Amino acid sequence: MKTTRQQKGLAPLGTLANFMRLMCIAAAVFTGQSAFAQEPATGMELVVPTAAEGSTDLLARLVAEGLTRRGFGEVRVRNMPGRSGTLAAQYVAAAAPDGRTFLVATPSSHGIASAFENQMRYDPVTSFTPILSFAAAPYLLVVKSGGMATLAQFAEQARAAQGQWRYSSTGTGGPHHLVAELYFRSAGLSLQHVPSAGGALALGKVNDDSVQVMLPAAILALPRVKQGTLKALAVTGPQRLQSLPDVPTFGELGTPVDVVSWYGLMGPAGLPGEQSQRLALAVQAILEAPSLQMKLRELGIEKTNVQGPAFAAQIAGEVTRWKALVNGLGLRASDLVTRP
Repeated sequence: MKTTRQQKGLAPLGTLANFMRLMCIAAAVFTGQSAFAQEPATGMELVVPTAAEGSTDLLARLVAEGLTRRGFGEVRVRNMPGRSGTLAAQYVAAAAPDGRTFLVATPSSHGIASAFENQMRYDPVTSFTPILSFAAAPYLLVVKSGGMATLAQFAEQARAAQGQWRYSSTGTGGPHHLVAELYFRSAGLSLQHVPSAGGALALGKVNDDSVQVMLPAAILALPRVKQGTLKALAVTGPQRLQSLPDVPTFGELGTPVDVVSWYGLMGPAGLPGEQSQRLALAVQAILEAPSLQMKLRELGIEKTNVQGPAFAAQIAGEVTRWKALVNGLGLRASDLVTRP
């Protein structure tokens, strides 16, 4: 008589086959889940509120490369210029706080723009998680070489011109315009504003005598100062630039202009604290590299370290400062520069 599998205590072949198939499926699922868990992070996106090849974009790419090397996955840079940085800021403010989308913030997106009515679709403080203000660059007062040698000479001649002198900027409501007015008003000077579509054109007006002066970001003016076509008479902020040690600060010359262009990293509101801390530490380590420190000095940029609540307080102060100046100038949202 034939002995069946059941009689031997064995499962029927069909049942065994089904069991094996289930085991294979489970193994496949387990393997897939394990592989997914061991995959590197899907990466991050650094949203830059300016066009490519500017100072903000350059810094963002240096940070992105460093983060990629440090295991944050592929860190991509997305340029989103327009409306003084508010387009990029609005995009990040609306993103999920999942550690994948961050903003490289500047005074334009988190200070100047907020001073204009009906301009903002986000709150510069509460709509974001402030992570780290990691770099700063001052502004320079520059004139054409071969003319005035000191800030005192500039102020004396500008006052004697009785409002006929002109100054250039990269646009009404932009930082170069407002920083210049901040100094002129504190010094009791009155100059005519001549906006231009871009930094190169604005500086060119100083070189060809179309205007007498400009107060651009140091990174923009340094090449021409080094070449000798422009002369820097003073620098904003609390200290002299390492790359221009002979140029005094406005404060040293009796008219403090304690404003600098800063660069910070922000996430959407609600980002977990441990993610913010990990990212802040990584960016600080990236900027500590000697080769990068040298490059930043050449660009007129200083490394900073203002984190979390202190960074939020810095932004709140920026909003107050620029709102007072914008109101004093009588500017409206329609005056705000809309190009990158």
